[in-house]
Amino acid sequence: MKPEIEATAGEWGYVQCHCIVNIQTGGVTVSRDCDACGNTNLRFIHVLEHMDDEGRYLEVGIECASMLLAPSDADIPRLAENETKRKERWRVHYHQPGRCFTTPDQLSEKGKL
Repeated sequence: MKPEIEATAGEWGYVQCHCIVNIQTGGVTVSRDCDACGNTNLRFIHVLEHMDDEGRYLEVGIECASMLLAPSDADIPRLAENETKRKERWRVHYHQPGRCFTTPDQLSEKGKL
């Protein structure tokens, strides 16, 4: 992880997890690199917002998301990614292209948080 980002661990809030389903290419579109560590070809993007600097966002992988959140929120990326995977399977099965996403509010509504 980049040192300047690692120094901000615990200062981020979880916004959402998302992926893009593209039926013409045969499945999921791999869309980004991790803003924190540079890992390439992320399938699921976790969006974090800095709590003190509103409007400052990072798009990261699951490992970086877990490390940058407060310890009490470290499970949210895993739960959100699992729910996004469920939505992704539905879109692929029913040939419905589009964006799948999961927010903490959706996880709370389903009783997963």
